[in-house]
Amino acid sequence: MNMIKRLALAAALLGTLAGTAFGQSVDFYHDKANWQDAFTSALGKAPVAVTITPYADTSTYQAAVRASLKTPQAPGLFTWWSGYRMKDLVDAGLVADVSDIWKKYVDAGKYSASLAGAYTFDGKIYAVPNNIAWWVVFYNKKTFAQYGLTPPKTWDDLEKINATLKQNNVTPFGATVQGRWPAFIWFEEFLIRQDPDLYNKLMTGQAKYTDQGVTDMFAKWKEWIDKGYFTDPSIDFGTACSNAMASQFAQGKLGMILVGTWYVSTLTGAGVDSGDIGTFIMPNEKPDMKPALIVESGPLLVAANSAQKADALKDADYWMGAEGQQAWIDAMDFPPINVDVKAKSPLISELATTINGGGYNQINRFWEATPSDIAEAAVDEIGNFMLHPDTAAQVQQNLQALADKYWAAHKP
Repeated sequence: MNMIKRLALAAALLGTLAGTAFGQSVDFYHDKANWQDAFTSALGKAPVAVTITPYADTSTYQAAVRASLKTPQAPGLFTWWSGYRMKDLVDAGLVADVSDIWKKYVDAGKYSASLAGAYTFDGKIYAVPNNIAWWVVFYNKKTFAQYGLTPPKTWDDLEKINATLKQNNVTPFGATVQGRWPAFIWFEEFLIRQDPDLYNKLMTGQAKYTDQGVTDMFAKWKEWIDKGYFTDPSIDFGTACSNAMASQFAQGKLGMILVGTWYVSTLTGAGVDSGDIGTFIMPNEKPDMKPALIVESGPLLVAANSAQKADALKDADYWMGAEGQQAWIDAMDFPPINVDVKAKSPLISELATTINGGGYNQINRFWEATPSDIAEAAVDEIGNFMLHPDTAAQVQQNLQALADKYWAAHKP
């Protein structure tokens, strides 16, 4: 064989190997920078190798993903939000139907079919679960013990805890506008503690942001702000690398953080021993109401136009399987949703027993429960209230103007 033929053969072989390598790599984008190591661990044995790219800023992330989804260069896998927030992607044909993957696991008795509800449109399922999270209060057991405190059973109990912590120069609760989206956390929580029916109607255009119940909610929120029950709203939350809120919690300067159960790893990453983390579910302000909590259902989607779609579907199947899910739960200490997977910690196991056995009203999170056109602008208005609590009345008017504009074009 002459030299030219040998070089041609070598080039052809190199091209084949390169094509195979590129064909066997799935890009995975997400905006949860602090979860990068966990994603790497959980997908380490995926059938097709995964290249994982984190984005520190949610707005930048959304723009980058949306810009790519109509092209073959779209990531094979990406995280998103459920309900209204993924509906436009589904309507535009930008995400793949994964109903067959769900059928495989549901038919085998490994998943509850109801979990797919947040990702189902016109009878088809368009995502696998990235995580299911309960929004509960994390408290520092050492801090509580230092001041003789125990988890509250009533709203009055909670008010006394806040007062005791504040008297001892410990900020009771974390709250922030950093990243924009966290502004809705206390909006939804105060509202469901007073009137969960109003909250649900508000999310779907059946009530108004100017209704008396919303006014009452803002009044209670302002009362807590005025009493100094919250951190400075500029504090970093710990979801985009900086862990200032979690660090204050670890140091005993902050008593409680209301957040999804996915926050466990952020706390332990800030130096909190897992045995020092306690949880409770916020009591209702009105004691005669059914116990309730906010639930978040985060999806993992496959881009329909991605050149990596076929391989991404293989990895999505692996993700729902016991091996992938156990690695994910072990890394993040999330509530397990595959029946063959065990919770990592007693904390999550105890929560599961409490919530599943307590008849809790599980209420969809604001970010997913209301149309994204409203939510995206609403968090800025709510954030403005957190920075300037005297503006509540104007904020309510502004929120209703946003809702009126949307629902006029999309009848509720």
